[in-house]
Amino acid sequence: IIIMFIAGTGKSGLGEKGTVDAFVNGASSLVGVSLIIGLARGINLVLNEGMISDTILHFSSSLVQHMSGPLFIIVLLFIFFCLGFIVPSSSGLAVLSMPIFAPLADTVGIPRFVIVTTYQFGQYAMLFLAPTGLVMATLQMLNMRYSHWFRFVWPVVAFVLIFGGGVLITQVLIYS
Repeated sequence: IIIMFIAGTGKSGLGEKGTVDAFVNGASSLVGVSLIIGLARGINLVLNEGMISDTILHFSSSLVQHMSGPLFIIVLLFIFFCLGFIVPSSSGLAVLSMPIFAPLADTVGIPRFVIVTTYQFGQYAMLFLAPTGLVMATLQMLNMRYSHWFRFVWPVVAFVLIFGGGVLITQVLIYS
């Protein structure tokens, strides 16, 4: 912060007020992300301290215990895809979901890095579709309706999910 302030108020800089305004404007774009991560961490804390996550894990592990690895990973891909719509923040979704899905992967015998890859394919496929700030702002700049965007992008999303499913099944078969 000190270096930023010195550089901003220097001879060719913005001046004191301009530097502070630029800093506040830049930091304001991070407030939403910080709130989502904090909220997800708070939910995670309540789930852990209230032993709710243990109950969810016990129930879920009994459901997936006899499931094959490839079937589990494809189901998880679509769960992450759907959760990506509800929680569009990639960091927030990771904080919220990984404490539950990583131990479930241990139950099925799938390495945890495959779960991270599943998360990435599912969540990032949804980022093409989810009507979040970035997508809607971009569509507004392009003067494009969301329905046109959806018709254009759904084949890309289908490809990402099908290709991702193939990669994930291959990883499960190799590393399990």
